[in-house]
Amino acid sequence: MATELKKFHLVHLLNQLHLSKNQKKSKYDDLSFWLTKEEGKSEEVAEVNEEKQPSVEEQPNVEKLKKKEKKSKKDKKEKKKDKKKKSHKTEEETEPIPKENGDSVVEEVPLPQLSSYKPLAENKSIKLTYETRIDMHQSQQVVLSVIFSNLTNSQLKSLDFNVLDSLNTRLVRESGASQHDGISVPFQLPAGATNEGQFAFTVQNVTMPQKLRGTLTYMIKDESGATSEKIDFKVHLPVTAYTAAVPCTGAEFANLLSSGDLQAKISLKLVTVAVEFHHALHRICFFTHCRLVERVGDTASLYSCSIQNHHICLLVKLLANNGISIEGKGSDATLLSSFIDDIKTVLSEV
Repeated sequence: MATELKKFHLVHLLNQLHLSKNQKKSKYDDLSFWLTKEEGKSEEVAEVNEEKQPSVEEQPNVEKLKKKEKKSKKDKKEKKKDKKKKSHKTEEETEPIPKENGDSVVEEVPLPQLSSYKPLAENKSIKLTYETRIDMHQSQQVVLSVIFSNLTNSQLKSLDFNVLDSLNTRLVRESGASQHDGISVPFQLPAGATNEGQFAFTVQNVTMPQKLRGTLTYMIKDESGATSEKIDFKVHLPVTAYTAAVPCTGAEFANLLSSGDLQAKISLKLVTVAVEFHHALHRICFFTHCRLVERVGDTASLYSCSIQNHHICLLVKLLANNGISIEGKGSDATLLSSFIDDIKTVLSEV
């Protein structure tokens, strides 16, 4: 019995060994099958690719297609560039020059610095310069701002400033003083010193220019003592001394021109001006106190108003050979005529 049992186990063990060999073989067979299948696929793909590759005769057509594609892309790029150029050019052509307010013209060659101070009088010991100032809330007053400069190595003291009255313009003095009484300047001038004094005038009519005679008396004090000196002068008050560059929009400017209130008209033509157009506009605005309402190319609209509410509207154009024409309309004919004369003077003094 034991012998038979041993034989049975031995037979069973042999059968198990034979079965495991068959299983391993099937695994290998399966793996080799998939590998063969993948190789077959790769060969098929290779064959298909070989079929799809163009022949030598067909390759030029592909190159032509590529060239056409490149050409079409290039054409598209050029068209885009052309569109950009055209749109940029259109913006440049149609873009108006921006409105400019104030006394200067922007986006041009840098403008020179200007000074509103004018020479009043000068001798070996003292120099006087002045400018006029106004307040739009003071309809009958103009202020003369005078700079006193000591040109000596000595002290200047007891300065007395006086301007003779006219029927239209009078120096504001202390109560009870006559026109022969001057105003005591509230400072002394050490050697080489400079100081500024302000003197108010009342004015009745601002439509006419004024010239007033005046005198400054003073004492020069040095080691040897004090000597009395005087210097005579003339104060020139043009009508532009009473005007201001009041803000004015394009719509307000147009309304003024169409309102019928500006009955006075005048024109001026200058054959040639020594400065460029934007420089000329700068000088006009600065010295005659105009507001630049609008500028388009070689044409500009200017506006000014007096302390007594006189309106002045100007159209300034650039002519051939750097000439300038000015068309003016205003509330008062006398004021407008004098105003245009002041502009002529400003442009001739370049």
